[in-house]
Amino acid sequence: MGTISDVLYCARDWIGYSRWTDPEEGTVFGRWFAEKTGESYFGVSGVPYCAMFASYCLDWAGVPCAGMPSAYCPDIVSAGEDAGATVSCEDAEPGDIVLFDWGSDGLADHVGIVEGNHPGGGYMTTIEGNTSSGAGGSQSNGGVVARRQRGYGSVRCVVRPSYDGVSTAPIEGGSGDNSGSEASDSGSSAGLDVDGVWGPATTRAVQSALGTPVDGIVSGQSTSLDACNRGGLSSESWQHGGGGSYMVEALQSKIGVDADGYFGPDTCRVLQSYLGTYADGYVDYPSNMVRELQRRLNDNAF
Repeated sequence: MGTISDVLYCARDWIGYSRWTDPEEGTVFGRWFAEKTGESYFGVSGVPYCAMFASYCLDWAGVPCAGMPSAYCPDIVSAGEDAGATVSCEDAEPGDIVLFDWGSDGLADHVGIVEGNHPGGGYMTTIEGNTSSGAGGSQSNGGVVARRQRGYGSVRCVVRPSYDGVSTAPIEGGSGDNSGSEASDSGSSAGLDVDGVWGPATTRAVQSALGTPVDGIVSGQSTSLDACNRGGLSSESWQHGGGGSYMVEALQSKIGVDADGYFGPDTCRVLQSYLGTYADGYVDYPSNMVRELQRRLNDNAF
């Protein structure tokens, strides 16, 4: 069986997906569910897919959960309660399945995957399918996969999947109080090759130096990455998907630029100036900026 890391990696990888721009009928998750169940109805356009998205992520990771796979939120609630798999909002952890009741009528309307829990603030950070990216628009039929923050007051119940095994998926860590990410060790030399290419080893060293979860992956990047990358940012480490990166946020805060989690020409120019290299907003292959960064990481001077 898979792990919490596997489920969250899959969910994060889909942030930014929109049914409105899917070139095929229906949604990726509805077509998958139709094939899995043999019920073609779920593969057509207009079928809400929040539960199928959560089911897809669990299935991809090989993680069983009471009531899943499913396309109907109330069934997940019933199965979770019958199996004794529900937990309180305060005890929710990354990777749990959270179901929402917008109308306070006892019937679950929507479902997401817990990415982080904030008991002190009374809310969770979630990744949800078929929602909207902001407060406007439908929260349970908005058509996109997005990271959201939800107050405890809208939660119908939280169901805990059966996690086991060892993760093979890269993960940048949850945004909650209990993400369980690998601890960093900023006191050791990075031992990097000063080759001017920013790949997984350089990313792990930067993550360690900045105190963010260490996995060698810069996830959730937008098209702004393409605007500055001339080959020096390796696709083995830098990944698209939307939602931003905690490492990039921390890097931006360190060098004094707007911390939105996306690496682009503006962040690149400020980092180049910070490192004392030519500031043109591009990461060449190889890159003098990356070489200087690697030198400083090796010297514990970043």
